[in-house]
Amino acid sequence: MKKKLSIILACIMLVGVLGGCGNSFDTSAYLKALLDNSYMNDSSQLVSMKIATADEASELYEEGLDDVVDAMLEGIYGLTDEEEEQWRQVMADVLAGAKYTVGESEKQDDGSYVVTVTYQKMNVYGPAMEACMEMAVEQNAEWQTAYNNGEEIPSDEEMMVWAAMALKDCVEESLKNVTYGEEQTLTVKIRLDDNVWSPSMSDIEKLGTALFDSEAMN
Repeated sequence: MKKKLSIILACIMLVGVLGGCGNSFDTSAYLKALLDNSYMNDSSQLVSMKIATADEASELYEEGLDDVVDAMLEGIYGLTDEEEEQWRQVMADVLAGAKYTVGESEKQDDGSYVVTVTYQKMNVYGPAMEACMEMAVEQNAEWQTAYNNGEEIPSDEEMMVWAAMALKDCVEESLKNVTYGEEQTLTVKIRLDDNVWSPSMSDIEKLGTALFDSEAMN
């Protein structure tokens, strides 16, 4: 659960190899299409640019969302299918809350393009972790009292499931009053290799980390 969420754009690595080619290719629109599909589950621009079909775009989004949930639940076992689906919906809501604006692109001397992205960091995990820690302290005190009294307490697996679902509830609650940081910018390089447009994955990972306060999960 503590892994940073730079993998939220894992699907871009797949769709990047499907990018269009040609000197008139709109790299800003291309990047926006990738981001919108990855975060908002909005494939309209991806489809209109003929980078992917609606079904392909949906599959890419679902695969990316699966990666996010897997990262959040890494090392957690014992969850039911229903509980995992609840986590999945919460993480879809987190991704949909990303705030970014894709700006103009500038051609570089090597033929690549640099696209400026303006974004605001979403403060969702910090408040969630703080609330979850308070819940955990109270719950652990209850379990300790029960143990001292010779009463049955949950197994390690049950405690793990409780912690995972408590965090899910706290993230869900945090989303109701989420705040954002001030506007900042970063750039994403897009280059044409072997007639295929692809974004710099290091830049994509930086953006994925910058959009959320994922450092609070460390």
